[in-house]
Amino acid sequence: MEGEYAGRNRRRSERINVAFTLVYNVENPYSLRISLGSVDDIDALMIDLSDIGMAITTRYDLPLGTKLYIKFNVIDLHLAGDDRWRHMEITGEVVSNIVLPDTSQRKSHRIGVNFINVSSEDKIAITDFVKRNRKPGTK
Repeated sequence: MEGEYAGRNRRRSERINVAFTLVYNVENPYSLRISLGSVDDIDALMIDLSDIGMAITTRYDLPLGTKLYIKFNVIDLHLAGDDRWRHMEITGEVVSNIVLPDTSQRKSHRIGVNFINVSSEDKIAITDFVKRNRKPGTK
């Protein structure tokens, strides 16, 4: 664990706050995958997104360096028809883990994930999504 969230912006790429559900599974280390009961898909909530990574909240304490296989849909209300949503499957690495204030009987963790395997099409789609959905007045 990294400690408490200090609110610092260390990101190299523009990001926006989102609220997308996703599923992930642990690819590495195998010992963590076993300790989680070899669960294939774990539900989580994406709370921010950029073309190089995301932050999620999960009830699991994922150590730094853990490799995740993440599946999610990006829904862009600024587009129409089939262009409105895009399914993505991305591999990422845990780069931060912050225990969130206890809001229930279970602890939650804010996990920072850097993408390590993302298709160029998905990267472009995320970049365009971020640009279209940023708050007015931001660059």
